[in-house]
Amino acid sequence: MTTKSSEEVDALEIKVESNEEQPEPSVQGMLRQDGNNKSFSSILASKLKPFVKRYWFLAGLGFVIGIAYADPTIAKSNGPLEAQYSIKYGAVAIIFFLSGLSLRTAVLAKEILRIRLHLTTQVISLLLIPAFVYGITLFFGRVHLNINSYLITGLIIAACCPTTVSSNVVMTKNARGNEYAACTNAALGNVLGIFVSPLMVNALVKTTGGGGLDFGSVMLNLGCTVLAPLVVGQIIQYIWPKTVSKLYVKCRGSELNLICLLLLVWSIFSDAFANQTFNALRATDIIAVLITNTIFYVLYSLFCVLVTRLPWPWSLRIIERLRYSREDTVAVMYCGATKTVAMGVPLINVLYKDQNPGLVGVLSTPLIMYHIGQMVLGSIEVSILLKWVQKGQMKDRLEGEEASE
Repeated sequence: MTTKSSEEVDALEIKVESNEEQPEPSVQGMLRQDGNNKSFSSILASKLKPFVKRYWFLAGLGFVIGIAYADPTIAKSNGPLEAQYSIKYGAVAIIFFLSGLSLRTAVLAKEILRIRLHLTTQVISLLLIPAFVYGITLFFGRVHLNINSYLITGLIIAACCPTTVSSNVVMTKNARGNEYAACTNAALGNVLGIFVSPLMVNALVKTTGGGGLDFGSVMLNLGCTVLAPLVVGQIIQYIWPKTVSKLYVKCRGSELNLICLLLLVWSIFSDAFANQTFNALRATDIIAVLITNTIFYVLYSLFCVLVTRLPWPWSLRIIERLRYSREDTVAVMYCGATKTVAMGVPLINVLYKDQNPGLVGVLSTPLIMYHIGQMVLGSIEVSILLKWVQKGQMKDRLEGEEASE
């Protein structure tokens, strides 16, 4: 009998091991694999949750406009919902009632003493920006720019609107700006906007082909649908501040406010689509407004920084005294450059309630597009401003340490 060499034995053992059947996957292994799939799903959900939480309102705008386009008869005026009353009065009243509940009177009274800071912010937001946009629209008319006249009117109305109530405060906080100044100017701007914005619209729009306004009727409607609910909310908040604050958070008052705004946008665009108002708009009109809004926001932001920081190359005591801190500059920039749809869309709805219902949708388009743009551009600015503020804080800390030595 011949003996096999060691190499042959090794080869035979390897062959036998390779031919052995692999064990079937156990139940535990299958569950473990399923658990890994679930963990991947949970990881994906955790990644998407901040994005959805941050941009759900923008997605909601696209959703309600899509519904309005698909079936404009549901939420149009004199439709099944009687939207001219249930939404255009009811939703607006709820929006400003909730705003009254959320504005902290005590914080407003404490921070209001910084008169120069607030005056700077409100003059930029409610006077200088509308005047600038009005001048630009006059230039558009002189060069015979081929853009829909109602969209140009909408640009002016958007510029006359006050700052936002929440997003500017959030972005100021994320950039380590003066959150208290932002909160105060957000509240102050929306209170002043009830009176100043209609005045500015009445003064500017009537000379641009948009038609004059019955200012007495406008103020009466604003008083009933905007001012009265706001005052009632403030009174309730002043009497029971802690209870109102807890209930507001528990009932998700901020989200409810934005849902009411989405209902209003739904009704407005339903009227626009039902009356075929957008048929008069071209793709070039929308692109022109998009580009114009982007340029406007960047210019507003740069102007706010220029006014507050006063970049004078030589060291002068008066310049140093007038120059705001970097934290204050961030607050002024976000409160000066942003515009609110929560005030603007109801304002347009009240100002033009007696005209073609679809016209409100066209006039609201520049403001809604500006709102989307300021959310995107403002989020990009946060990281830039955060580094700028941190650099200034580090510089101040080093100077303080050198002075103490």
